[in-house]
Amino acid sequence: MQPIRQVIEDAPDMIAIPLELRHKRLELILWPLEDVGTPQRADRVSSPHLEFKTMRVDQVIMPSREERYER
Repeated sequence: MQPIRQVIEDAPDMIAIPLELRHKRLELILWPLEDVGTPQRADRVSSPHLEFKTMRVDQVIMPSREERYER
């Protein structure tokens, strides 16, 4: 069975599940699509710009698989 991908321009309060998908194991992903022309809401907080620091090391120690998983 092929997945259904549908873009809804104005989301309703409830979304109907097609009859052929009812009473089956499903994965439902709700992903908001921001319009380019729509201004951002004031109550939304944008994610901060993340900076990662890199360091130089003299030696990298890689334990063997047995050493990593020993109990």
